[in-house]
Amino acid sequence: MHGTELFNFLFYFAVILVAAKIFGEIALKCGQSAIIGELIAGVIIGPSVLGLIYETPTFAAIGELGAVILLFEAGLSTNIKEFAKAGGWATAVAFMGVIFPYLLGYFVFIAFGMSTTSAIFAGAVLTATSVGITARVFLELNKLDTEEAKIVLGAAVIDDVIGLTILAVVSKLVAGSEITITGIVEITGVAVLFLVLVIGLGLLIAPKLFEFVNKMKQEFVVFIMGISFCLIIASFSMKADLAPIVGAFAAGLILSNIKFTKEIKAGVKPLYAFLVPIFFVLMGTKVDVSIFNPLPAENRTILMLAGVLFVVAFIGKAAAGFVVLKKQINKLLIGVAMVPRGEVGLIFASMGLTLGVFEQSIYSALVVVIMLTTFVTPILLKVLISRNK
Repeated sequence: MHGTELFNFLFYFAVILVAAKIFGEIALKCGQSAIIGELIAGVIIGPSVLGLIYETPTFAAIGELGAVILLFEAGLSTNIKEFAKAGGWATAVAFMGVIFPYLLGYFVFIAFGMSTTSAIFAGAVLTATSVGITARVFLELNKLDTEEAKIVLGAAVIDDVIGLTILAVVSKLVAGSEITITGIVEITGVAVLFLVLVIGLGLLIAPKLFEFVNKMKQEFVVFIMGISFCLIIASFSMKADLAPIVGAFAAGLILSNIKFTKEIKAGVKPLYAFLVPIFFVLMGTKVDVSIFNPLPAENRTILMLAGVLFVVAFIGKAAAGFVVLKKQINKLLIGVAMVPRGEVGLIFASMGLTLGVFEQSIYSALVVVIMLTTFVTPILLKVLISRNK
């Protein structure tokens, strides 16, 4: 980079960071997740409103790194032992919370005349659950130790693993693989085998590796090696034709099981605060606000699609809570707690746009659906939990 190009990069990089923090703070003041503010910041400074920020290859690469760090931190925050011991009800809720929204999303897209490939990917977008948003509400209301909360959090973790596997499968399918039962089984097998091998070998190697690393005298060496571990596994996941975020999540799961986890998380925290908001702002810049003008007939179709998708996105997750047959359990509370799609859904949607599965108008509709599920869930959860006392 030279002269004007370098100036533009530095200046607009600062614009992205400042906009993320300002709008993130406004969202928090309104009782919402900072993610919502960061998305809105991207919409406002992006091409369809102010036109300050356009996604360049450099910004795109930084955004991808933000997504990798996001999923790495999610893995680090998941206790793999507790994950392995997740109860049967949590597993049942997780599976139904994937199956219901996936099928509903798929058939809605088909009903609106979209392609089979788009429908397959749209179903995958609706499978995600944002455990962070739900956990925060339970924590704020001192209800994190309730049975409902334990089922939801366990289900959300399993949900993410299933969702990431689905993402790996559909990404390969849209990359050119023929959509057949045999092909789906083969791709699923490769994805699951990769995760099992990487996590299995990682759990054996990582404790000894980081014991050795800890003997080194340089500052922050454990954190640097933790990030390097994440990037290596993320890159190898691409060699297996899987998304890098799948490898990043697996790396986090592995390192959540060593005695240096807290040290690695402490180092990741400022990196997360720096890179992840950039990812969400860039996701917002891809939203085309012109689709919200209801006058053109094609826009009315997209708006109707967004409305129907929101309904099925909500119902699909809420219905999953009713697979819990235990008495004295608030099934609706469990189902509603699974509704927010948050960051994982955005990653799925952005990959669909990048791979050419969705047009920008469809992507914008999906982002609206994800934002709406993230908006309404904390409000409804607070009402349901207060009635559950």
